[in-house]
Amino acid sequence: MNSSIAKYTGGMAVKTIGIVGHIDNIKRIQRVIENSFSNLRGEPIEIHDMRQVQTTVNYLKEHINDFDGIIFTGKILYDIMNHRMHSQNPWVHLDNDESQLQRIFLEATLKDGLDIRRISIDSYTEEMVQAIYSGFGFERGQYQAAVSDIDIFHDSLIEDLVAFHKGYHLSHPGAIAITGISTVHKLLLADGIPSMLLISNENYIKNKLYDLLRKIKFKDMSVSQIVVMSMEIDLDNEYDLTSENEYSVMLEKTRITEEVYKFAQRIQAAVVETEKNYMLFTTKQILEFETNNLRELPILRSINQKTAHTLSVGIGFGITAREAKSNAVIGKNKAFKMGGNQCFVVYDRKRLERITALDKVVENEPVGSLELPFKEISEKSGVSINNIYKLKSIMDLYKTDTFTSLELAQEFGNSLRSMNRMIERLEQAGYVEVVGSKIIGKAGRPSRILRVGI
Repeated sequence: MNSSIAKYTGGMAVKTIGIVGHIDNIKRIQRVIENSFSNLRGEPIEIHDMRQVQTTVNYLKEHINDFDGIIFTGKILYDIMNHRMHSQNPWVHLDNDESQLQRIFLEATLKDGLDIRRISIDSYTEEMVQAIYSGFGFERGQYQAAVSDIDIFHDSLIEDLVAFHKGYHLSHPGAIAITGISTVHKLLLADGIPSMLLISNENYIKNKLYDLLRKIKFKDMSVSQIVVMSMEIDLDNEYDLTSENEYSVMLEKTRITEEVYKFAQRIQAAVVETEKNYMLFTTKQILEFETNNLRELPILRSINQKTAHTLSVGIGFGITAREAKSNAVIGKNKAFKMGGNQCFVVYDRKRLERITALDKVVENEPVGSLELPFKEISEKSGVSINNIYKLKSIMDLYKTDTFTSLELAQEFGNSLRSMNRMIERLEQAGYVEVVGSKIIGKAGRPSRILRVGI
């Protein structure tokens, strides 16, 4: 085994991780695993359209114990899934950093001879784009960059992003569309729009897999000291949660809750929520890993930047969960008295340390549930769970439950013979029925129209 991997895994047995995203990006991660991680097994979970999100959520919830961890092929997809569910399994995601966009700029200029001074771009903030142009010596006014601000939580995200890039290209001929989403990239190319895809390099993927292995290792430790975090929204006299503007109050609370749950996902914490307080339960090892040994607390910064409020936070240690909770409340009250937007760590009644701010769960969204569990369908039909999931994703994508065998074979990338074998098993188990027939092409036997009931 590679010595650097042994360092991160501590000799762990083979671990199974889910790889969630577009098939092209899944294959890149799989290649890295095959070449460098003999103790990892990657299980592909394909998703390339927002209409497949809920089915993927259901799949992950049902098979939470089948995976030791999850890696997402992009931050947007990670945020969307984190928005829909809370998992106790470690999650990591590939991010779009400055080096990726710098590489795209160099490739566009040196290899393709394109003009990088006119672009449309998603997956980056306007500030990041400005900083990268500045690094190349461009000042404002010397380039035109349209940065997407489309809401990533809409089911029409893919269509909205394609329309955004196409619209800019039509009004600015010659502009390059830069995207971090493979499906958007392929649709733009199909429409003749110059497009470049942001791709993580092999070393970056390796580092993310190392991070995931470390998180898995911490989770697997049999002896882990419980740590409790108590958080309270800092309120002033002019604006509080009893304001007459109920819509604004609800919207602001949702934003704060979103950031709290994102942080809880990072530290694999259970959350107990009240009107303006949050209690998070995690372990010492995981919390120290995610906070640079309790030197930085990113939740303080994110709440301050993305909402109109700040948080007072207390972190409590103790021999028992009750003692840890009591110490967390003491730390939170101390932070509140000191003006908020800070955190106090309470190890015991005599030892207290301060952390400063260095650095939406959808309340009305139906969680949804599977009409039939994947595992139950698989056991009854003899079709693999992954193929059941893929079939349900195709149904979500096209919003229909009727197909021909040929249509399904094309979507699966299978031969018609192997597709028919799968359909036959599902039909014998009662999950597929023939509801009609149609002739495809000018001649030939009619093709059966199948209704899928999963």
